[in-house]
Amino acid sequence: MNAISITRAAEKDNAEMAKKIWIGPVLKGPVRRIAPETLMNHYVIWNFAENKQGAKQLLLDLMDNFQAAFKASEFYNFPCFPRIVPDLKQQLSHDAKADPADKYKVLADALEWTTNMGYPGYATPAIDQVLSTFVLPVVFGKVAKDEMSPEEGARTLEAEIKRIFQRWP
Repeated sequence: MNAISITRAAEKDNAEMAKKIWIGPVLKGPVRRIAPETLMNHYVIWNFAENKQGAKQLLLDLMDNFQAAFKASEFYNFPCFPRIVPDLKQQLSHDAKADPADKYKVLADALEWTTNMGYPGYATPAIDQVLSTFVLPVVFGKVAKDEMSPEEGARTLEAEIKRIFQRWP
């Protein structure tokens, strides 16, 4: 679920390995393909911000220039509004750093099958803390390495996630 990071790191550090790494769409469930993004940016302007007008202008300028931001991010940062990167599919199909150059084309319809963490609810501070503290992958890793049973892993996750949610009323 983190295809860009894995392949981009390999492209920089080990070109031969990068050629062997492929990207696929998320698996289709009984109804459709759907997966949370591993990172979703949320832009806000705090009520106590000293320069609200400047912050608004910054966000407008970012959206007006998101084509360049998308390219500079090496496809990490997808647009929240597809029309602001009108040639997204073309860029994904012709990347000079990828081998082959069309390796990332599978992500061309990612905006149709990705959603926020917390779906079908909202992204919340509690959801963000569960994600950013790596609670799930750490416990999954321990279960995979037989360091804890699946049942113990489930109990551990339940307790830790409940603890996090209690912190964020």
